[in-house]
Amino acid sequence: MWHAAVELAREHGVYSVAHPLRLDYTGLKKRLGGVSHRRRKARKPAFVELIAPPSAMLRDCLIEFESLHGGKVRIQWKAAAPPAPIGAPMRG
Repeated sequence: MWHAAVELAREHGVYSVAHPLRLDYTGLKKRLGGVSHRRRKARKPAFVELIAPPSAMLRDCLIEFESLHGGKVRIQWKAAAPPAPIGAPMRG
């Protein structure tokens, strides 16, 4: 995990990586080894889509999200397929 955090810190800055991942800022900075890194303003992702391979069989699915402020969302369904996107034609 530290290796991945160092790579991200090189691109986005130590604070931008350490804070959301709750990593030790000083420890991450030391792992950079004094190598200069670029700082960019952190961008929040607008949307993330996860797509399973077509051959995957869905039985139960649970997705949980937690915000930096402690808010939580839990999505759970039990079906042969995930729910259709809003506005998509119904199957069956």
